Amino acid sequence: MPARHRILLAALLAGNALAFAGVDAVTRLATAIVVLLLMVDSRTLPDVPGPARLAALGFAALIVVQLAPLPASVRQLLQPGFAEVAPAGWYSLSLAPWATLETGASVVVAAGIALAATRIAATRSGLPALLAMLAATCGLLAVLGLLGEGGAPDRVLLVRANTGGGGVYGPFVNSNHFAVAIELSLPAALVLLAVAARNLARRGEARQRAAVVVLAAAVVTVTAAAAILRSGSRGGVLFLAFALAVTAPLWLRRSNGRRWWAWGAAIIGLAIVAGSLAWTRVPALRDGFADLMLVEGVEGNTRWDLWAGTVRSFRRSPLIGSGLGSYPYVIGLDKPATGTAVLEQAHNDWLEWLSTAGLAGAVVLALLVAAVVAMLRPRRVRRLRHELRYPLAGAALALAATALHEGVGFGLQTPLNLYLLATWIGLVFGIAARLAAARERRGPAEDPALIRDAGAEPAIGGDEADGDDRGKGSSE
Repeated sequence: MPARHRILLAALLAGNALAFAGVDAVTRLATAIVVLLLMVDSRTLPDVPGPARLAALGFAALIVVQLAPLPASVRQLLQPGFAEVAPAGWYSLSLAPWATLETGASVVVAAGIALAATRIAATRSGLPALLAMLAATCGLLAVLGLLGEGGAPDRVLLVRANTGGGGVYGPFVNSNHFAVAIELSLPAALVLLAVAARNLARRGEARQRAAVVVLAAAVVTVTAAAAILRSGSRGGVLFLAFALAVTAPLWLRRSNGRRWWAWGAAIIGLAIVAGSLAWTRVPALRDGFADLMLVEGVEGNTRWDLWAGTVRSFRRSPLIGSGLGSYPYVIGLDKPATGTAVLEQAHNDWLEWLSTAGLAGAVVLALLVAAVVAMLRPRRVRRLRHELRYPLAGAALALAATALHEGVGFGLQTPLNLYLLATWIGLVFGIAARLAAARERRGPAEDPALIRDAGAEPAIGGDEADGDDRGKGSSE
């Protein structure tokens, strides 16, 4: 894997973090150009799981079907609920074709990032580099948020003028988008911290390198945790903590009872430090949990009302949807009584996807989820050495927290968050490719990432001779 691929991907993530999470058209164009360079330079596509390939083909077919001009009779058959507002004559199934084209382009860019991340993670030295990119992005976002709150409260992330009446955290003046970005990057710092901590028992330069990684990862972890607490995002705190509890078995094996206690003490210590940095914001965060289901700016309505309207919109075109990206243009037919308030999101990305993509889109999404979940099965992950087990555990943490948060929000509609999600998916697919290559070489013992190689550089922050891990590659 050429070093320029890593440099380009790192610049893409950091650049979008600095440029207000990539919400501007110019930033999106620059990102698309970088992804195009990555794809052209790669020449060949990396190997990805079969369900992911089917999902890509299904998504392409969905876009074509939604954008293809069709006669009114066919459209009325496929979209009976929109017959009263559908244009006469030949028109696309998407009620907002340009928005559908933009959404499709965004997904293609994210897919390109996932493929680039797959190629990087499929190499032994690329995996730690990819984790370092994510952790650095996490630290950058946390610092921008904390500095903005303390020194420039009139700016959002020190970049955009705060004219929306919200906080200084996150694009769209919405702290929940910032929280999703932390959910999708903080796990990388935890992975680096976990792997390096296991190598502190070594001697010489390996131990020194591990100590540096531990210190840097701990600083990023504490800073990011303090930032997400101070941002006031109730869902960010709740879902990240819940996902960490759910994925804990992937990080620690039951046989390592002493490590459970050690890691529990370390997490409590980091939480205490982060909590002390965010102490003044804890009361406001606590009070906010009482209004978790209320929607800001839509007085008298809750998310339940918006979700009910979204379900009604889905029923108008259950098979093919109203067109990706068309939600702000069609929800007016079914939105609750919100007066003059304009609704542009369902505050539930999964329901919004179902409404705009229909059951066909649900199948596409299910195929992608199946491809990822198949690699994150606890039985499979727990049998790997820690150099691969911890990154997969971090991916499970990031994806689980985000999936839960998107059930009450729309953070993935922020470009940077979509790119971070794509990076984690690529990381999972890259590790899957390494394991598949090991099996093709007739046994994982030939893969230096799965066993201790005395003459090789450590995979992530060092390597160790740990009896309970040696020789336990993947037999699946």
